[in-house]
Amino acid sequence: MFAHGYQKMVINGIGRTTEGFETMSIPLAIVSASFVTMVEFAGSALLILGALTPFVSVCNMVIMAGAAAFVHAKNGIFVGDGGWELVGVIGAGFLMLAAAGPGRFSVDHVINRKKQEYRDAMARARSSSTDRPRTASPYAPSFEPATGVEALWTPPRGVAPLPRRTDRLPRFPLTPPAGTARGCRASLRIGRASLRIGRASLPSAVTLLANSPRAGQSSWVP
Repeated sequence: MFAHGYQKMVINGIGRTTEGFETMSIPLAIVSASFVTMVEFAGSALLILGALTPFVSVCNMVIMAGAAAFVHAKNGIFVGDGGWELVGVIGAGFLMLAAAGPGRFSVDHVINRKKQEYRDAMARARSSSTDRPRTASPYAPSFEPATGVEALWTPPRGVAPLPRRTDRLPRFPLTPPAGTARGCRASLRIGRASLRIGRASLPSAVTLLANSPRAGQSSWVP
């Protein structure tokens, strides 16, 4: 197929190929000639590399079906009489290639392997994120149901006592976390020490401001 495409593209050119298609009464000769030339020339190169194998195979099957319908069908089956035997065999080969796909040493195989590795990595990332244990916060409400006397409410006279539905109400921890009271006491001591230092330095600051020279006067005396 690459040799036929090279002949149409390089040797004959699109112009002479279009004239040949018009001679064989193929409809839309310029469009058909361009399509056949590109598929046979560039598509055969892609098949050699193993790239876009199913797509190129289907395009070649369309070309073989057109050749059989417009050129070879009227001549019978056998290739010696110009029948559709050869194009039928080539079309069947392209059908098998499209169904089986490219081999191990092909561009399509490398691309599919990279895609599969990416999907596996994403699946492992999702599974690791869902399996990661979550640490409970000390401020998270607990929903433990109340038991004993707390589960009962005081009914009015003549009504039997019923259990209180306190299991739906969250219970927030009333005691602060460990170390909170110690930190508050340390902050209070630091504040008191800062207040004492400020009170002790206040008279010195007032004396310094009183003895300092006023604005516009120089403290240097000749």
